[in-house]
Amino acid sequence: MEAEKAYKTLDRDSSPGPRLTVTGARLGEMTVVTTRGPATVPAWLFTVEGYAGPLKRAAVSPSKPPAPPIKPLGQEEVPTDVLAPLGGLTEVSKDSRSITVVATHGSCDDGPTVGVLETSGSVVLSASAAGSEDGNCSSEMRGEKVSVELDRPVGERLVLDAFTGRPVPYSEWPRTSQSWS
Repeated sequence: MEAEKAYKTLDRDSSPGPRLTVTGARLGEMTVVTTRGPATVPAWLFTVEGYAGPLKRAAVSPSKPPAPPIKPLGQEEVPTDVLAPLGGLTEVSKDSRSITVVATHGSCDDGPTVGVLETSGSVVLSASAAGSEDGNCSSEMRGEKVSVELDRPVGERLVLDAFTGRPVPYSEWPRTSQSWS
């Protein structure tokens, strides 16, 4: 994508307050995490007044996720202490035998757990909340990074969320753009 389009994806805040001043842009590269390890992609490197390093924005648009290979479940069908959606993939180890995902949970439980089912073509992650309690609880959604050890490297296998049936996207918590750093 052109630098102007990449910049406009950054400039979405219409609230009053101080603003960053972008003084330049040049084409470069950045590394993004994928389920198959790090990938180097073209990026716009924006020079921002007052900062030593550039703000990097991928110069490519993320592709549309493929259709899920299984029917997604819904929260109406399965309680979150049984199965919950993942918040995103945040890290793949150098040897691809460990992946870190953000698993969500509420304020009245003991935290998230993530199970794994490995096949020759996929790594299916199932997140749930441990130790759910009844009672007065806030409705906030909390995210916590959970590392999952695999029997073998991810390789060419898809990393899927059992709740949605879709590939787990690279994302931080709270969700942020998947293409800037």
